[in-house]
Parts: sequence; structure tokens; C-alpha cells
Amino acid sequence: MKGTMLTLVFSSFFLLAGCNDKEEVKNPPETAPVENTNNENSQQGALPFTHFDLDVDYKDIKSIDVDYENEKDGAEAKYQDDLNGQNLLSDEAMDKLTPIFEGFNFNENSEGEEVIKQVKDAFSVEEGYQELELEITYPDGVEKEYRE
Repeated sequence: MKGTMLTLVFSSFFLLAGCNDKEEVKNPPETAPVENTNNENSQQGALPFTHFDLDVDYKDIKSIDVDYENEKDGAEAKYQDDLNGQNLLSDEAMDKLTPIFEGFNFNENSEGEEVIKQVKDAFSVEEGYQELELEITYPDGVEKEYRE
């Protein structure tokens, strides 16, 4: 029994040690506003949001999946585009996403159609997708969902 418990404890330790966050960005853009727990932004920047989650689903299990989040304890980024064979994490994803994000000129008051149009253009979303879901948290804490 004692040996089993010891094995279980060591197994749990190694399992937890292996769960590092592969999406963590080590060098987020200096222009990125940071989300904090009080829903106040710590700096205004060129990026129009603190959280960006885009999911575009196509037939044949293909998708575009973009995740970006910048919080007090760090930034995370992921860029997956099955149509073009790209799967980037961490700083590689951020390098790809930063110029795209800086090109956006919408905010929480923009019409949904305009936000979706800019995002579809920026990520070269091809027609024929089954569903597009976009969730954005703006620097002032406003959260918006867009669907098409």
C-alpha cells in the first residue's frame, strides 16, 4: 500500500510537471494592452483587445483557430490554419499575429458586420465555411461575441 501511494505521488508530480503551457508568449508586443482581474486595462496600445478567439470551421474537419490572450501573468498565442498547413504556438504565433492585429481598426462600438469583415479579410477566410465564431475582450473589459 505504501509503495502504491509513493508511486501515485511521483506519477502525479511528473504529470503536473509535463503540463507546461506551450502557448505562452515570452515576448508579447509592447503595444499590447493587458487584461487584469479588475477589468481595467494596464496600458492602451495598438492592439484593440486583450483577448481574441477565432474559430472558423470548414467541412472535412478543417479549421482556422486563433487564440490570443494577454493577462497580468503573461500572454498566450496560438495560430492554426489547416487550409494552409500552419500550426504555430507561443512566440512564433505572436510574430504571425501581431501585424494582423495591429491592422485592425475596430473597437467595442463597431458594427458586428465590420468586425467580421476585417477579421475574414485579415485571415483570408475562404467562403464555404460552416461556422465562424469570434470572441473578443476589449481593453476596457467589454466582451463581445460575433457569429456567422
